[in-house]
Amino acid sequence: MAATITPEELYKKIEAREDFLLVDVRAEDKYNHFHIEGDAVQELNLPKTNIFQLEEEHSQSLPELPADKKMVITCTTGNSAARCAAILSDRNYHAVVLEGGITAWKEYVSRKSVIQMWEKYKEIQPEAPDRYEAWSFGDSKEMADNLLNLTAAGVKTATASNYLLYQAENEPLPEPGLHNIILDGDGIAAAIVETTSVEVVPFNEVTEEHAYLEGEGDRSLRYWREVHEAFFTKELKEINGDFYDTMPVVCEKFRLVYKK
Repeated sequence: MAATITPEELYKKIEAREDFLLVDVRAEDKYNHFHIEGDAVQELNLPKTNIFQLEEEHSQSLPELPADKKMVITCTTGNSAARCAAILSDRNYHAVVLEGGITAWKEYVSRKSVIQMWEKYKEIQPEAPDRYEAWSFGDSKEMADNLLNLTAAGVKTATASNYLLYQAENEPLPEPGLHNIILDGDGIAAAIVETTSVEVVPFNEVTEEHAYLEGEGDRSLRYWREVHEAFFTKELKEINGDFYDTMPVVCEKFRLVYKK
């Protein structure tokens, strides 16, 4: 079994600018969608099938891999990387596996970015409460980034969420004064907003003013209803529910208090 390295240990190696090669064995499209980056990171996308062929062809080396350099092997969850590292270690390569793969790495750097942002905010606002939430807008990287940009620009000062999900997950509603760390599409902390008001209203009674404050599209109520009906319908299907015109909606207003 190949040796492993935790996301925290890898982060420290990168910060210390240690000399090693990060080998990502996922397919090229997944690598291009997201991969570990940094000024001091030497990285290589080498799909796992290339390494598996070493076993199949009884070969001892790959021209892409330097024999004298330490390597950290990663994949999505660590399973494929473990097999690749074992194959390479059997051929005297210096290979260790990133525990949990890219999934664990993203979780670690997300948590770290949240903690770092809150610490910076507390330095300039020491009276800020200790409690905060961290989340991203929407259900995709693109939506998270787009709505974050609107928030950071001061255009978006409100949001709406599905009250039925709060009920299904037994989660408390946001309250005025709550601080929210907004994450980008990669899960990295990018801004902090403070909730200023919360109101639960039927979907068909959400106002033109609220739709405008959400800042999306042409900022009309028609646009708001169109995109939110589609979004809530998708969410409700995941809990075997159906959209209806009077479903309760959590209308939340906020103000931007900090951004990168």
